[in-house]
Amino acid sequence: ENVNASTRYIVRCEPQLEGIDTPAPVNQSATQETATVMDLAPGVTYNCNVTAMNDQGEGNKAQQSETTQETAPTGEPQNFGITPGESGATSRELTYFWGLPPPTQRNRIVTNYTISCSPDTETLPLVETTLPGERGLTVGGF
Repeated sequence: ENVNASTRYIVRCEPQLEGIDTPAPVNQSATQETATVMDLAPGVTYNCNVTAMNDQGEGNKAQQSETTQETAPTGEPQNFGITPGESGATSRELTYFWGLPPPTQRNRIVTNYTISCSPDTETLPLVETTLPGERGLTVGGF
């Protein structure tokens, strides 16, 4: 397509409001008919638009929404701890507790946690389980 040398494009991507870790809007200029917007947050739906602009001003927007791919959390669960089983429980139980990873390191929704308990001796088995989004577990039977 024949594009005037003075034509510029403005690309804007603004995240839909989804919570505390919502990233900031992105504005980018381009002089060609393609642009790659980088450093977007994973698993976030962005409302994006592109506007042609020349020496006379800015034109109408073309708009579209798109969601970036989710990635595995990059942060570890916070406030992790282990205590002996609750009162009245056997001495063969440990209670694990933890919080979500930091908001900027969750990379959207945390859906599962994997818990491992490895005894100090090779004669006892490794205990491992995956939990759906919960943040507490009592492990027993060792």
